[in-house]
Amino acid sequence: MNPSLKALLTNRNFLLLWCAYGVSAVGDHLSEMAILASQDALNPDIDITPMQARMTFLFMLPFFLFGPLAGAIGDRFSRRRVMILADLARAAVMVAFFILVRSCADVFGTDWGPFIPLALIGMFAALFGPSRQAMVPTLVKSDQLVPANAMISGLGMIGTMCAALLSGELAERGYIREAFNLDACTFLLSALCVFFISTSRGPTRRDATRGSAEPIVRSIVAGFRYIATHRRVAELIGIAVVFWFAGAAIRSIIPGIVKTEYAGGFVTMARFPAWIGAGLAAGAVTVTMLGHAVRSEIAITWSMYGIAMAMLALAGSVFGGFSPGTAHLIGVFAAIMSGFFGAGVAVSYNSLLQRIVPDRFRARVFGVVNLATVGGLLLATGVLAIPRWENLDRWSGYVPLGVALLLIVVASLTLSVRLRRARLPKLYVFYRNIVEFWAKFWYRMIRVGPCTIPREGAVIVTANHECVIDPLLIHVCCNYRQPSFMIGAEYYNLPIASHFIRVGQCIPVRRGENDIGATKEAMKRLRAGGAVGIFIQGGIRLNLEQDQLKNGVSMLALRTGATVIPAHISGTRYNESIVRMLFGRHHARIRFGPPVDLSEFAGRKGQQVLNAASEKIFDAVLALAPPADPASGNAPK
Repeated sequence: MNPSLKALLTNRNFLLLWCAYGVSAVGDHLSEMAILASQDALNPDIDITPMQARMTFLFMLPFFLFGPLAGAIGDRFSRRRVMILADLARAAVMVAFFILVRSCADVFGTDWGPFIPLALIGMFAALFGPSRQAMVPTLVKSDQLVPANAMISGLGMIGTMCAALLSGELAERGYIREAFNLDACTFLLSALCVFFISTSRGPTRRDATRGSAEPIVRSIVAGFRYIATHRRVAELIGIAVVFWFAGAAIRSIIPGIVKTEYAGGFVTMARFPAWIGAGLAAGAVTVTMLGHAVRSEIAITWSMYGIAMAMLALAGSVFGGFSPGTAHLIGVFAAIMSGFFGAGVAVSYNSLLQRIVPDRFRARVFGVVNLATVGGLLLATGVLAIPRWENLDRWSGYVPLGVALLLIVVASLTLSVRLRRARLPKLYVFYRNIVEFWAKFWYRMIRVGPCTIPREGAVIVTANHECVIDPLLIHVCCNYRQPSFMIGAEYYNLPIASHFIRVGQCIPVRRGENDIGATKEAMKRLRAGGAVGIFIQGGIRLNLEQDQLKNGVSMLALRTGATVIPAHISGTRYNESIVRMLFGRHHARIRFGPPVDLSEFAGRKGQQVLNAASEKIFDAVLALAPPADPASGNAPK
């Protein structure tokens, strides 16, 4: 089992928060179909798309109006108490919900009136959200944030899926009041879970600003100022806005597509949020299992491309001329895949914000996230809900086409920005990201301690060499420089490998010869302030012995003055087949050490000096080896 996942499953406080969110997610969506049923939404003369849009609009409006205020409250008062209060208030509203729906319909009319009570539920949900999101990093460790958010998202989507299915069945059978009462019970259960969270346990920290007398308005302004001065946080909020805009637009038009294209009723409509929830749950499980193998920035980009493809499939179910049954199946596939990739986006931007933002600003930042994302949601639903469109259900198939185009544009922008910020050749960065995923997921690579390769200046990275994947591991651990490894010239003739070798700017060396040309090229790059990788034993050696040392590292370091960074690699498995080494599983472990001090050899020449310098460098490599490495078949002897 993934160590982070195992730790989370034994974390009592996190499990209570996890369950509280899952139960409240059921409550947020349990009454939707009951409200539609109370308004005779299946009547052929009534457009259901505006109704769905109005429900979403009114439920989410308080997130827009009160998001920053709710965030400031979460940073100033006990987040646990804020969440309990929000749950109890929602339970009280749901007890009276049936009466509220009828009363508001009489007072405000049937267009908007029946849906106005949802704004009350949304107001207290807006209060609950920032405190819950800000509490997560106080209950788990930083390296557990991605699986923690994946678990929360997954359970939330399972709750949404169960709520949608149950809501559809209750609406179909006419149990409207019962649906509202059951909804109240879910919020009471959520409050009970939060009540038993002990905030004194775990890595929690009370910040100096918590409970302070700072005016609320000034606190809110400070949260906006923090975001304005941190571009990366602002960019993540922008991504969240696009994601919510797209989700709201699709959620609003699905009932219309089901009604007009798939010939479905309430149960079929309710199942579509369930299919999306199933995809989200599967995506959350996938993210949890991948752990740290996929960086969140990369997951955001490719997940947005994935959602775009799902939207094109949904549009195809409308315009493809299929029978209702076939179109329905295509729509189900599109819903599941949109949920699957949606989990990648939501989990990733939440985890990055929780990791980047300090605790004293965290709830306020998530309050602004609610303001911004719900602004996008209101824009999408408002366009569908406020104007009096004629036969809007018939035009709903064009919405997924527009959403797909938007997501493709935004995903391409995130890819471009990430490659540009790397300050390395774009093609190299693209391949390195793929290799990083492969190394962390398939090779199970773990870097012990920091990467000590300096960001600037001439540097030689040297390590033991037991497997053909060793250079890849070093490249993965250093995302700010591109070490040029000296490798056998024969690899340059391999059809596919030669392309990647050239992208990696490797230096070919003719084996068995004193290759002066390769030495000169390495010296040239070092004198230009570059980074060169050389294995101190020359080729692959399964035993770490001094009689196998080569003097290439010491000679280049003493002639160019380059810094020497030692590293030790273990847990890899040697095989006679290069293909098996590349695609076989490993338990790779790599550790970098401090620069090797070669000042005692400065200005001295001769073979003995090179030998002594090589031995000192080799000793630094050996010092980084673990006492025992049972995962490796080639443990140092």
